[in-house]
Amino acid sequence: MVAGGGGAGAPRVNVTRSLGDVIRDVRRMVEKGERALDELSVIVQAVAGERPNPPPRARHAVPAAGPAPVAEALRFEGMDKGRAVVSLGGAKRVALPPTLAELVGVLASDDSPSPDELVAWKSLDRLGDLLEKRLARRFTRHNVSQLLSRLRKALKGADLDPRLIESSQPLGARLRLRRRPPGVCAG
Repeated sequence: MVAGGGGAGAPRVNVTRSLGDVIRDVRRMVEKGERALDELSVIVQAVAGERPNPPPRARHAVPAAGPAPVAEALRFEGMDKGRAVVSLGGAKRVALPPTLAELVGVLASDDSPSPDELVAWKSLDRLGDLLEKRLARRFTRHNVSQLLSRLRKALKGADLDPRLIESSQPLGARLRLRRRPPGVCAG
C-alpha cells in the first residue's frame, strides 16, 4: 500500500458533498441556537419583571369561534438587541425576540397588490428572501413555517388571537392587517 496514495483499502471521500453536508449541519445548529437564544430572551424578560407570571400552557387547543380578526393598526416599539414590542390594533402588547420582530415587519409590509382590504399575501419563499435581507442569514421554507408557528404562539401567549397570522397553502402567509390608503401612517 502506498501511504496517502488512496490504495485499494483507502476510503473514498467526496469532498464537495462532505463540505456541503457540514455547511448544512452548521446552519441547522446556528438556527437551533438562534431559536434557543430567542426563547432565553423571553425567559429573561419574564424573570426581569416585564411579565412576571407567564400564562400556563393550554393542554388542549380550542379553535377560536367566529370570523378571523383584523387588526386596524400596527405599532412597533424597538427595544435593545433587535427585540420589539408590538401592538396590533391598540390591543395588548407583545414582546418579540429579534427574528419574530423582523417577521412581523415583513408580514406587515404592504408592497404588492392584495385581493382584499388586508395587506398582501407573501409566499414562504418571498418571506424567506425578505428575512434573509434583513437578518443576513438564510431562511428556508421550513424555517419560515416554524417562525410563523412561533409568532402565533407568542400572540396567543399575550392573549391575542393567533389567527391574525394567516396561512394558505397556495398563497403563503400574511398578517391580517387592514391596508392603509397611500399617504396614511399605520401608527
